Amino acid sequence: MIYLERAFSQHFTPDELPAAVRAALGKPLRRAAALTQLAVVGAFAALPEAARSQPCALLWQSTSGPRPETLTLLNEMCHGAGEPMPYDFLATQPAIAAAQLQPLLPGLRSASHLPLASDTGADWHLLLTLAATWLAEGRYARVLCAQLDHWGEQAIGHWLSLTADQLETSQASLQITSQAIDDAHADHPDFPVALAGWLEAGKPSTLTLRSPAQPALAVEFARL
Repeated sequence: MIYLERAFSQHFTPDELPAAVRAALGKPLRRAAALTQLAVVGAFAALPEAARSQPCALLWQSTSGPRPETLTLLNEMCHGAGEPMPYDFLATQPAIAAAQLQPLLPGLRSASHLPLASDTGADWHLLLTLAATWLAEGRYARVLCAQLDHWGEQAIGHWLSLTADQLETSQASLQITSQAIDDAHADHPDFPVALAGWLEAGKPSTLTLRSPAQPALAVEFARL
């Protein structure tokens, strides 16, 4: 059995995001792209301080990707007076987020980024299935799943924190099921909002997320 510890969302303006990073770290994170800053703020909110040295993994998806940074790089290459700075290129590489996050989270063992092709669809089912498999195999104590997007005037992070063991802070269990569920939730980027709302409402007893690629499969959350 796999357990949900937290489901939460974060929203920042471009001015608020660096301040949130400073509040989490106690210092600024220099030359970090918006997606990296979102990963840092969300991971620190998801992981209690005592858990940051325990083995964990990060699985995150993004609709926006590093789009603003890529456009800036292309503009400098095509219209700039000189060569782009190395940090401008690094900001276009989503995998860099894990490299900058790892020194801050000693327990981070693995991080994977999944780009999304649609503004409305997501693949939480895939992230949760992979996380459940890794936790069941004993690879990690926790797996963080996230949707991180940076849209010019707004940076958004949706987060789920999963554990292999039931903790005092656990809120629900989850399992992969093949049962047909008529009222299953569609797989949208902001699914953690619906999940947090279900937890707060106190009913019904279960909530199911439908797989967009395999409709016969679903992830079922059950209250503890």
